[in-house]
Amino acid sequence: MRGAEAILSFVDFLGHKMIRKERRAKAYRVPELDLKIRTERTRREARLLHKAKLAGVSTPTVYSVDEFSITMTYLKGRKLGEGAKELKEAGKALAALHNAGIIHGDFTPYNMIVDKEGLNVIDFGLGFFSSRIEDKADDLITMLRGIDGKDAFLSGYRKCRDYDAAMRRKSQIEMRARYQ
Repeated sequence: MRGAEAILSFVDFLGHKMIRKERRAKAYRVPELDLKIRTERTRREARLLHKAKLAGVSTPTVYSVDEFSITMTYLKGRKLGEGAKELKEAGKALAALHNAGIIHGDFTPYNMIVDKEGLNVIDFGLGFFSSRIEDKADDLITMLRGIDGKDAFLSGYRKCRDYDAAMRRKSQIEMRARYQ
């Protein structure tokens, strides 16, 4: 499986089926810069996955990190649906991330897997650490554009300590020319 920035492959790790996410070199970048970007993004994503788990958000478990790849649990399930219960859980997950100072960067139904254990958030490749309201509002906008059940999602997101400020900023951002 190939994404914009990485290749996912199945690997056997300690006798278990796992996913390996590998960031490949980009020929269009200066080699030294490419090396730095891939190394930093790989390490940051592994830290974000770990910190998200500590914040109570179900994510793949990281088993191995090297310079350009992360080996993590394979989660078999489906993408987030439009049911009110699932959307509320997604809102709670985003609130927990934001309360922990984690910005996902691409929080959409496609970056959530629902399995027999519940909701899992995946792909922190565009994520970063921030407490800025603007960043939280951007995460909100990304998700709300991808779902119909906005009220259910926001009922879960109310657990965010900065809910009111993030909602105000979301409205301000949406009024900017690029969103009209």
